[in-house]
Amino acid sequence: MNAPQSHRLPIIGIALEPAGWHPAAWRLQGHTPAELFTAPYWLALLRDIDASVVDFVTFEESIGLQSSDFRAMDCKEDQVRGRLSPVALTALAVFGTQQLGVIAARNLTHSEPYGIATEIASLNVLSGGRVGLRAQITSRSIDTHHFVRPQPVPDLKESDIYFPEKIGTRLAPVFSKATESIEILRALWSTWTEDALSDGTDGRFVDVNKISAQPITTATYDIAGPLGVPVTTDMQPVVLALAHHAHVPYKLATAAADVILVTPTPSTNGVSIGDVLNAVDSECTAVQRDLIARPLTTLVDLVVFLGATRHEAVTMKRSLDELSGAPYSSDTEIFVGSVGELVRRIEELVAAGADGVRLRPAVNGSDIPLVLQQLGLVFGSNRLTGTLRERLHLGSLETSSTT
Repeated sequence: MNAPQSHRLPIIGIALEPAGWHPAAWRLQGHTPAELFTAPYWLALLRDIDASVVDFVTFEESIGLQSSDFRAMDCKEDQVRGRLSPVALTALAVFGTQQLGVIAARNLTHSEPYGIATEIASLNVLSGGRVGLRAQITSRSIDTHHFVRPQPVPDLKESDIYFPEKIGTRLAPVFSKATESIEILRALWSTWTEDALSDGTDGRFVDVNKISAQPITTATYDIAGPLGVPVTTDMQPVVLALAHHAHVPYKLATAAADVILVTPTPSTNGVSIGDVLNAVDSECTAVQRDLIARPLTTLVDLVVFLGATRHEAVTMKRSLDELSGAPYSSDTEIFVGSVGELVRRIEELVAAGADGVRLRPAVNGSDIPLVLQQLGLVFGSNRLTGTLRERLHLGSLETSSTT
């Protein structure tokens, strides 16, 4: 990961779900279920964030309907089910905002790399470099039923969810395929040279000699280039990957991604931010990643329940848990407190070596306004602007493209 820089402000991202990350969030905000799937709802949310200190947002992807049981569909009728396409939401964000970075999750397990490369590159070019990809796998075997030619996915047992290394081992082939997919995406995004598009003075639109049509081959793929979108070096999208506490997902992120999302869980299993960052460093060494030539930005995922005071935040979480009938749990740290306390937690994480955070607001309608207003007062001066790559503290594309 990048060494901490005292002059750098923390990177701040927000992971958006339709109503928020708590299952009962939709019941507190005055929105009908149908409104959560409308453009006006999302545009209002995105434009508020665009005018703030937040560097980027992410959109989740669902292959099938969400379920509390990863092996089958549940029968719950009191939780949000369904998500809009992250690519459609990214397009909405690109044309509805001015500076906000936007990262779309795309499933690499069953999807073809060429299609993903085209979608993300097109939106990145149109936005002037504000769009990225969150490389995602699926561990749900029930998702295979939605595809004509699905990839095999091992059936996870219920007991597996308590042992990250066991999950990683079982899903090793899925992560390996995802790594290959990212390799192909990067190769497709590199098939056009900087000056392949002509200036038109000689009557030519392109110089075909500067567009590579060489086949792209990996262990399991053989894809013909070039990409149909003219992607120049400065328009190559950022790739982000989330990694839980296991060797296999760390390996994918450190070998193939530009940004790694990590998930410390100190209150549940004692995994601290120090433990996580040490594991990331070790894996960078294992995959022989040159962090000078290919910087790796490290962000910490935090679920946040916020209030004007800690008591207010605790009361809010308790009310939400009562509505849903169970205490909320997460794969990462759950922060409950005031925004002032959140600022201190972010500063602690950055002091430990992280580059910033991605916040998962429990309730969009209450948590996001607090984040936008209060974090702006603390971190609002001298914020980075520009492309998503620049805002995420990544090295120059000229350097990265030669490694």
